[in-house]
Amino acid sequence: MATFEIKTKRPINVQGEYVDTGLSVQVSSMFPNPFDEVDKIHKAFKRIHGIDLKPEGYLSLGYLEYKTI
Repeated sequence: MATFEIKTKRPINVQGEYVDTGLSVQVSSMFPNPFDEVDKIHKAFKRIHGIDLKPEGYLSLGYLEYKTI
């Protein structure tokens, strides 16, 4: 099982709140690409930072990047 760090690539506006580049969470996954379990990423951002990226459409590699830790 790998642990990934997911970061925002650029500044974004989430429901009127400014999110700067580099805001990150950590998730673990059995898959080599954590975006195969995008719901884990959604829940991690919501739990840790209180930010819901799903309705805004920001849960993609266009807005987020990942690396293995």
